Amino acid sequence: MTVPRFAIPALATAAILQSLVIGWTVWDRARLISGGREIRAAVVPVDPRDVFRGDYVVLGYGFSGRNDIALPQGAREGDAVYVLLKRQGPNEWAQASVSFVQPETATQDEIAVKAIVESVRPGRSDGGGAVLGGLRYGIERFYVPEGEGREIEGLVRDQRVVAVLAVGADGRMALKGLESDGKPIASEPAL
Repeated sequence: MTVPRFAIPALATAAILQSLVIGWTVWDRARLISGGREIRAAVVPVDPRDVFRGDYVVLGYGFSGRNDIALPQGAREGDAVYVLLKRQGPNEWAQASVSFVQPETATQDEIAVKAIVESVRPGRSDGGGAVLGGLRYGIERFYVPEGEGREIEGLVRDQRVVAVLAVGADGRMALKGLESDGKPIASEPAL
């Protein structure tokens, strides 16, 4: 079977566009990891572990582990929101506010990060009050080399793991690596 002559430019254009999209995605993530503001956040244990998706560790953070976060009025599942985090200690961050607009930060002890609304429910059974829900930051899973997941999960259970996060000016976050007792134990593979 031969390909019609007029289809060759269309196929070449499609291949070039796909390559550009993949290249931009890789470049954008590498730029965030290398140029984003670096913060460290203590990791808290999360269960269970899905064995069918490869070796990875499920991570939770003090600022992310609840489903009763006060969301902006009108928030729906899938909406992008900004969370203002305030430093509570060397590796401890707490939520100060959640809004649809990226807040300004006044000090090094504040940072605005982007999240996706994962769940929404009314705050009271009568429908009044704040809208509550859960958020997803995109830093909840960390893929590790085969066989290393259980050891890292043990360190997480012992509360000895800190996540090294890169935060871009637009609030997007990327997980750069994990540390235990101040030493790197896992890092994002070089792109």
